[in-house]
Amino acid sequence: MTITAPAPPRDRIGQLLHHRTVLAGLVMLTAVLAVTIIGSAVYPGDPVTTHPLNILQGPSSEYPLGTDQLGRDVLARVLHAGLLSIPLGMMAITGGAIVGSTIGLIAGFLGGVTDTIISRIVDVLLSFPGLLIALLVVAILGPDSTSAVLAVSITATPSHARVARSTVLNLRSASYVEAARVSNTRTPAMLRRHILPNVRDALIPIFVIGMGNGIIVLAALSFLGIGVQPPAADWGVMLTDGVRSIRTTPLVALAPAVMMYATVLSINLLGEGLGEVLSRFRRTSYLGAE
Repeated sequence: MTITAPAPPRDRIGQLLHHRTVLAGLVMLTAVLAVTIIGSAVYPGDPVTTHPLNILQGPSSEYPLGTDQLGRDVLARVLHAGLLSIPLGMMAITGGAIVGSTIGLIAGFLGGVTDTIISRIVDVLLSFPGLLIALLVVAILGPDSTSAVLAVSITATPSHARVARSTVLNLRSASYVEAARVSNTRTPAMLRRHILPNVRDALIPIFVIGMGNGIIVLAALSFLGIGVQPPAADWGVMLTDGVRSIRTTPLVALAPAVMMYATVLSINLLGEGLGEVLSRFRRTSYLGAE
């Protein structure tokens, strides 16, 4: 039996960058981040200051995307909202991914009663819509951005736990893992060398796509008035403001919607491409290890 080493990081990066879906998602996401970060730093508009005399104006040289119902600069708010929506979505999914992956790893590796208890809890959580769980958490903790992030983290935990557990269960019966056990390899070393790399490759696409879902759920909570609270603005808050004037000044709602759509689309493309490439790496690893 020959155990092959995983592909060097340089080879992996090269294959990822040559994958069309990964490249398209990466280019789009880079463009969104560049527009958001550079635009908010360069554009002089104020996202918070109200101008009662300039309410619901159309695009002009002073306000390129017009103003909202309080006379605030829509372009400035869209750019600064991206600085809040994207990091909050990443924070929320990161928390859920860390907790869920750890739980799934423990359940799959230990098995027995531990696996049964954790699996039943995960199944219960997955039986409810994620948005419903998020609403319940925010209702208990109170409406603010911290509660919203925690709520999204909780909704992301079960999916990461299930993927981690199923991956570990498949690896436990692999011949190279059995060989490591026979050779008295210690558990920490076995996890580090044989289990974690494959679990990581399985979870990365779920994590990346989850960031897009996190942004959407956070926006939904803000749209309902229980997420980010005014005067701070994320794209969900802006959509709430824009719906009220969608017929007279559609850009108030369309601008944040387009930015959110572009961000989530780029993240989903990146996650889909990563899933295809990393699954190829895992198949290669399995075949080489047998």
